[in-house]
Amino acid sequence: MKTISEKIAEFALGLDISSVPSNVTGYGRLLLMDTFGVAMANLEMEHAVAVRQVVLDMGSKPVATLWGSRDKAQVSEAALYNAALIHGSDYDDTHVAGIVHPSAAVVSTAIAVGEAVGATGREVYQAILSGWEIMVRLALGARGRFHDVGYHGTAIAAPFAAACVAGKLMGVSRETLVNALGICGSQAAGLQEFLRDGTWVKKLHPGWGAHSALYAVNLARAGFTGPKQVFEGKFGLWNTHCGSTDGLEEFDNLGKVWRTPEITFKLYPVCHMTHSFIDCMLKARKQVSPDEIQFIECRIEERCYHIVCEPEEAKKHPDTDYMMRFSLPYTAAVALVLGKVSPWEIDMKLAKDPRIRQVIDKITCIADDTKRNPGYFPGWVKLHLKDGSDLVLDQRWEAGTPQNPVDMDAVMAKFHNNLEHFYTEEQIEKLSDLIQGIERLEGIAPLTECLCVSG
Repeated sequence: MKTISEKIAEFALGLDISSVPSNVTGYGRLLLMDTFGVAMANLEMEHAVAVRQVVLDMGSKPVATLWGSRDKAQVSEAALYNAALIHGSDYDDTHVAGIVHPSAAVVSTAIAVGEAVGATGREVYQAILSGWEIMVRLALGARGRFHDVGYHGTAIAAPFAAACVAGKLMGVSRETLVNALGICGSQAAGLQEFLRDGTWVKKLHPGWGAHSALYAVNLARAGFTGPKQVFEGKFGLWNTHCGSTDGLEEFDNLGKVWRTPEITFKLYPVCHMTHSFIDCMLKARKQVSPDEIQFIECRIEERCYHIVCEPEEAKKHPDTDYMMRFSLPYTAAVALVLGKVSPWEIDMKLAKDPRIRQVIDKITCIADDTKRNPGYFPGWVKLHLKDGSDLVLDQRWEAGTPQNPVDMDAVMAKFHNNLEHFYTEEQIEKLSDLIQGIERLEGIAPLTECLCVSG
């Protein structure tokens, strides 16, 4: 019987884009556009400046581009930085049922390795498609248990998916990739303590996973070995992190059933667990004003409650951008008062705005598993009004699901809005054309050059 690592390696190395359904490849191009858009919007963020400085100071071999510039670094450093751009504002795509951000580690690795080895656009896109599928399967197989014990699921899954992307583009053997996956098991890490104080480490998680994966693949190429049963073994990832091997059957139909179209676009640059609550508040403000409200109940399943509602004082009085992004009271209040939650509403000035503070003080978050919708992030809100009446809003499916589809025009608008600060309309259209035609590119250079911001 094949190990999980062997199934993953065979799928990744054997994937040819001709065997991938057209709806998957078409949807994937939209994911790529979204990914590059959110990445380039983060160029001037403090965390990105810090990572960039460290990467350049390392003085590594310049073979892969740091997006937005003509500077280059070694592949692992470039993947680290570019992933930090993608994930830096928590605006990148999400597989909700798996509770994972697939593109940050996958796309950053594919572009960096593809550039270094001279891969064609088709080869790079094939690697990305394999990485998305593997990342999502790992997350689905965990069934949320990584998060339940304090790990960040994206950080845990990222090294394995990135190793498959890198291994495919490097043309390694199945044995080499299996060993690399085994090595990744000792590098898969990422704690969620940032939820308690709003510090920056989550921004680094996908990139650090990609960085680790590149070392794992190169070590395996040099003959270094890793456990063959890194997932299902007695001391493998599932038993140590999840308590059992339940869920690994997710890999039984790998390559037969495609999960990539389940990856959703984020319309708000905050934790996906708050999105349905934001939608509820946007609907509520059309019917009532904040002054008419006595108090507000936000009921959310316990798993999510610990992430976006605790510690209560920190979530109600956020003092960093990440605490705002992971605060249900803050995001709900902003939506009700301002009618939007865009990158510009993640602002400490608003956290101190008396109008926002007044609504936050009216919000009570309650852990309530009767309001859960397994595999989705629902929102349930009751506004108790001063006239004695109640207004209840219940959104069972977050935007991006088949039951609540995202308007593709909204995705394109997001792409343009993210890029317009740094690029002209002509440059944006050129970038869009390059991404949509990635399979026709003879190499990745035109894409990385188009990302360069003049001045």
